[in-house]
Amino acid sequence: MPKTIEYIAIKELTLLERNPRTITKDQMEKLRTSLQEDPSFFDARPCLVNRVGKVLTVYAGNQRVRAAKKLGWKEVPCIIDDELDELLMKARIIKDNKTYGQFDFDMLANEWDMEQLLIAGFTEEELTNDIIQVISESEHTEECNKCELCGQKIKNKNGKTSKTN
Repeated sequence: MPKTIEYIAIKELTLLERNPRTITKDQMEKLRTSLQEDPSFFDARPCLVNRVGKVLTVYAGNQRVRAAKKLGWKEVPCIIDDELDELLMKARIIKDNKTYGQFDFDMLANEWDMEQLLIAGFTEEELTNDIIQVISESEHTEECNKCELCGQKIKNKNGKTSKTN
């Protein structure tokens, strides 16, 4: 039976003290912006909370709670379990933060705007290393010598780096 989402005041929540997931200041800003632009997405991925006695500990969604607090939100969507087994809670912490599979960078390069991908949380380094490689292999000719997106030198089909102008 599915559990109900409850909106809990942020001040009533305790964040997981030993949270194995951290994010940078820049990533926090992107998360904050994401929540601000699409707050209903938080309802689709509510915080997971373990209630032990009167203590409500967020074990999945700590960063979202921090971002919501920075936005001045007073409450966040949560699914509450009572007195979860520590091993189950730890397993869920990892599952909530571990991604499976890989992105199809060819599809991302051809169907998504670079700015969309950056806003969604990709770093320029990820996009440069993966998407630019796809673009250089699929769209650039031997005459090209510099990527219009990032200015990076493009390798010709023979594997030699072109000289930049």
